[in-house]
Amino acid sequence: MSKDYFSLDEDFSNIIKKSLSAKEIINIKPISTGWTNIVFEVTTTCGNYFFRFPRDNFWIRTIVKDYEFSKFINGKTDFNTVKLELQYDNGRPYSIHKKIEGTVLADVMNSLSPQQIKTVAKDISNFMYQLHNIKFDYNEIFDITNIGLNLTDFLNELLDLHVSQKDKVFWKYEEFKNKEHDTLVHGDLNSSNILLDENYHVTAIIDFGFGGFGNPYFDISRIIGRCPSSFKNEIIDSYEELSNKNLDYATLNKEIKVWENIDNSYINYMKKIGIYK
Repeated sequence: MSKDYFSLDEDFSNIIKKSLSAKEIINIKPISTGWTNIVFEVTTTCGNYFFRFPRDNFWIRTIVKDYEFSKFINGKTDFNTVKLELQYDNGRPYSIHKKIEGTVLADVMNSLSPQQIKTVAKDISNFMYQLHNIKFDYNEIFDITNIGLNLTDFLNELLDLHVSQKDKVFWKYEEFKNKEHDTLVHGDLNSSNILLDENYHVTAIIDFGFGGFGNPYFDISRIIGRCPSSFKNEIIDSYEELSNKNLDYATLNKEIKVWENIDNSYINYMKKIGIYK
């Protein structure tokens, strides 16, 4: 019986070889951290590639959104973003992109000096500010209509599908839904989605599966909540300087807590399905 998504028992090597038929493959390595998708890093004579195969119907739709959003914002900020290619296996979409070289912020953020933190925080704030100020038309960004394009709608469906009611009691959907959604947001701007060069400047931002319409506080609170406390004031100061207005600390701290609760709830879900130990 055919299905719309991918499972671990499939012949991914064959799918990958067909996708890269013009390139000589040296190695195919599974990446165990993928919880939204089954992920492989593929080494070829022409460089390395990442393949993402969605784990369920929700992530099938999300990977199409990731592709469309990434395509729309590409070249509209000063920062490198992934150029995704969307391919299909028996009607099921999966994505491919060439590896962007850089150090993942999550791997080094606890060992950075104050000056390095300042450099990284300034670049993160600059990316957010530029993204939040991209001009767009609600009707022209995405070719898809079957998934929440407002971040709160997307999160509401995500939590309904994958989080128990007990773990979801924190989520005041209507309260967040009624906020203004007048900017583009990354939606999952955490330290694992930021790459640094050798001088500790941000070289690329990746993974826009949560991207859509939202509020600047969604991104600012997300990255602050996923970095050491030493980043908080540096990010806030840089963003306030760029936007020439003060942030509301009460709103910011409230949304940091919301993201923390989302993470904890999802960890519980991943433990139940055996992805997170």
